[in-house]
Amino acid sequence: MFATLRQRDFALVWTAGLISLTGDWMLNIALPIYVYALTRSVLVLSVTAILSLLPRMALAPLAGVFADRWSRKRLMIASDVLLALALTPLLLVRQPDQVWIVFVVSFVSGCLEQFFAPAESALL
Repeated sequence: MFATLRQRDFALVWTAGLISLTGDWMLNIALPIYVYALTRSVLVLSVTAILSLLPRMALAPLAGVFADRWSRKRLMIASDVLLALALTPLLLVRQPDQVWIVFVVSFVSGCLEQFFAPAESALL
């Protein structure tokens, strides 16, 4: 395994994927905790989870097609940059009546995450 990581291009893709995956999991753990602490509502928590999972069912097959047709490197970079921009509105959520921002961000981030994974898998 270490011989494979000595190849510069593979190591860069693997490291980028590790960083992206770490950030995704941190968000997947912290956002539901924050939403529940903010609203104390299981219903709002469920809606947030559903909105983040819907794109996985709808876009996963389509995202694989785009990963095959477009430049995988550019697709990975674009999806991560757009994901970072899409997550910035979460900084505005301070009160329970602003939870709609979390709904929108969860759906958009779920859509963007579907394009990174097939591009990364195809590159590796």
